[in-house]
Amino acid sequence: MGYGVERTGHPYHQFGSGEESLVVFTGVLDGIGWWNDPDWLTTQLLARYYFRAYRRYDVRVMARPPGIAPDADAATMAADYAEALGDDGPVHVLGISLGGAIGAHLAARTGLVDRLVLVSCGAGLGPYGRQTVSRWRDHAAARRYRAVHTDYIRSVYAGWRRFVVGPAYRIGARWLPEPEVHGDVERSCEAMLGFDGAVLAEVSTPTLLVGGRRDPLVPVERQREAARCLGAPLALFSAGHAVYEEQRTPVADTVCSFLDGDLRA
Repeated sequence: MGYGVERTGHPYHQFGSGEESLVVFTGVLDGIGWWNDPDWLTTQLLARYYFRAYRRYDVRVMARPPGIAPDADAATMAADYAEALGDDGPVHVLGISLGGAIGAHLAARTGLVDRLVLVSCGAGLGPYGRQTVSRWRDHAAARRYRAVHTDYIRSVYAGWRRFVVGPAYRIGARWLPEPEVHGDVERSCEAMLGFDGAVLAEVSTPTLLVGGRRDPLVPVERQREAARCLGAPLALFSAGHAVYEEQRTPVADTVCSFLDGDLRA
């Protein structure tokens, strides 16, 4: 296991023992979470909880660098990731939410992606998703970061975590992280709001979509629209936007089958 910051400024956590590389692009609120804090504890949490089932690969979870440009969108973020990956490709890419939008641009514009997995990322947000992400953006712009955290928990979980994690966040509100650079959260939100899925028509990389049937941000119809555009399989699970956590084992089984070439459209 290891962690650090790439020469391009991308924080990363690395674990696993496989020869094949799997790079995870983080979601829209990585600037306010622990994803971009490269330390031993976060690496352990990612390796032993969130992505334990992927340790058969050489896994790198890469967040966006602090100090996102005011005009950044998913395409420019993908260009930054391309520079960070350098000569490492081609690699498998698993993109979550905004990370999926970035992964789609990376696959469309470079030869760095061998297989692409888009998690909770269809052909853009639905109406409720746009309202929610706009609200996160506005809270962040006003530096109401506790409100962002608690609103996030209410919005992304569909099961028991929605009722358990939310109160825990409220109890520990004073210890919740704030962004290293003010402005990063709202700029990530703007990038998510600006993703309309048009780039999906340019992706020829083998792709798998993974989504939650109860995702209020990227509803099933938007996920199916993306699958049709890509000619790709869509794996749906009983979960919300945080499907990769709520259904960790079945999602991992499906993703690993796809990365091994056993699951096709």
